[in-house]
Amino acid sequence: MKSVQPPSPRGIGQRPSTLVRVVTTLTLFLTIAVAAGVASPTYIFAQQATPTPTTGAQAPRLFDPAHIKLPDGYKIEVAVANLSVPTTAVFDGNDLLVAESGWANTASPRVIRIKPDGTMSVVASEGLAGPVTGLLVKDGQVYVSHKGRVSIVEAEGKLRDIVGGLPSFGDHQNNNIALGPDGKIYVGQGTVTNSGVVGEDSYIFGWLSEYPGVHETPCKDVTLVGENFETDNPLTTEDDKVTTGAYKPFGTPSQAGEVIKGNVKCGGSIARFNPDGSDFELVAWGLRNPFGLEFDSSGQLWSTFHGADVRGSRNIFNDPDYLVKVEEGAWYGWPDFYDGEPVTAARFNEPTKPQPKFLWKAHPTLAKAFQIFDTHEGVNGLTFSPGGAFGFEGDAFIAMFGAYVPVTTGVNVEPSGYRVVRVDTETGEVHNFASNELPGPAYVNQQGGFDRPSDLVFAPDGSLYVVDWGASTITDEGLKLTPLTGAVWRIYPESLQPVRPNGALIVEAPPQIPESQRKPEVRNVPEAYEMLAPLLAIGGGVILVAALGVFFLMRRRRAS
Repeated sequence: MKSVQPPSPRGIGQRPSTLVRVVTTLTLFLTIAVAAGVASPTYIFAQQATPTPTTGAQAPRLFDPAHIKLPDGYKIEVAVANLSVPTTAVFDGNDLLVAESGWANTASPRVIRIKPDGTMSVVASEGLAGPVTGLLVKDGQVYVSHKGRVSIVEAEGKLRDIVGGLPSFGDHQNNNIALGPDGKIYVGQGTVTNSGVVGEDSYIFGWLSEYPGVHETPCKDVTLVGENFETDNPLTTEDDKVTTGAYKPFGTPSQAGEVIKGNVKCGGSIARFNPDGSDFELVAWGLRNPFGLEFDSSGQLWSTFHGADVRGSRNIFNDPDYLVKVEEGAWYGWPDFYDGEPVTAARFNEPTKPQPKFLWKAHPTLAKAFQIFDTHEGVNGLTFSPGGAFGFEGDAFIAMFGAYVPVTTGVNVEPSGYRVVRVDTETGEVHNFASNELPGPAYVNQQGGFDRPSDLVFAPDGSLYVVDWGASTITDEGLKLTPLTGAVWRIYPESLQPVRPNGALIVEAPPQIPESQRKPEVRNVPEAYEMLAPLLAIGGGVILVAALGVFFLMRRRRAS
């Protein structure tokens, strides 16, 4: 098997031209180091999940709420710890249901119930296909969105599939589910590929060798222009190349004028169905990976979706992330329009790659997004404030998962995401609400804040619970997710009390999967963020010495 390498991260350096610039720069870095508080932090350890938490038990992850910045008048605590790659949560009355996703075989997927007194039980595990990405409670019945299907949890945790055959065996999967005012269940479905073409990146992401026949399916009939892409073939040991067209299996070219038949079970879409799974129908399409899905108090459906990555046979540069008010029958642009512009615009051309071209011969009317965010912020879960003591009634709160640099970005960029934002649904203004003290995920900076916020939900008491799916580990095989590092945070106004004053609950972990059996999230790829906290901590002393040396050197020069 040939080794497939991702794009190399690019670094930029500049040599100061004057002694004064050196002193200024060193002083600036020293100031940052001091301001960042790089001395050993005081961490809060989670406690065992029992009605009376024990103080001796500790989670494998360190937490420090002080490392998360909040608006005045709000506090944050760790409510639940020791989770493995949790993705979503809902409330069933006062009980919190949390989905541990089973992503990349990191740990067995399951849905757990946590009661206010801290007792925990397993709602469902056997039969779940990871990743588990959506939960819904309707009339006391639990619905689960998991790989390729939506199921009802019946007695003794048994699953009954009501929707199957969803195209979830590529880059993305079926995601959040939401109950509409019409009594129907809505589901977001991600695309199979980054931008319409199966390529070498599909191998790096781990699914091409397992599902070599998987490809995109459009929601409606489309006519292709016949754009094809030649790449190396990672599926053989030979030094051979293959040609792949849009909406085709890897190694299969397309033809100009070829019509690809649509299917309502398609990628990049939002669909709905009756609670028994019948009458599955398309609502909207052209959304690359609609993860967050929620109705506001007026009955309007909203969705977040991720913009395209800088990877694969058809790189898309500078595509932002999106928040949309979902309209019936609307098309939001994927795979040929991004941020309201055609992919042929120069802004979407990665400088070292060919200019992207259209895949389709003709396009539907383009619907506009309500708001866009920085590229690769990773807009995920979405919810709306009920108001009350929490305030901001009707505003949208969004979990920003963050990028994997440089896997999805193509080059090293400033870390973005890893926070919770508030969006004014009247004006569209975006406000930072909860973010880490240092940019990037906490595990990279060796801090105790957010790793990767994945979803959020308001509790009956009006506080906001934030699902944090945890850390990653670099191995010889690539980037792997780290079990037992996931958590659920609780943000609450000062008028409310903490629910875990003695520390978060440590939930009982399921039997662990050996590391050798856990799949890499991304093959042969490290994370390339700079670890700001340790760099500052180690470098602070060196910078101080260097600054003092330069200072005395300048004095000596003046004296002579």
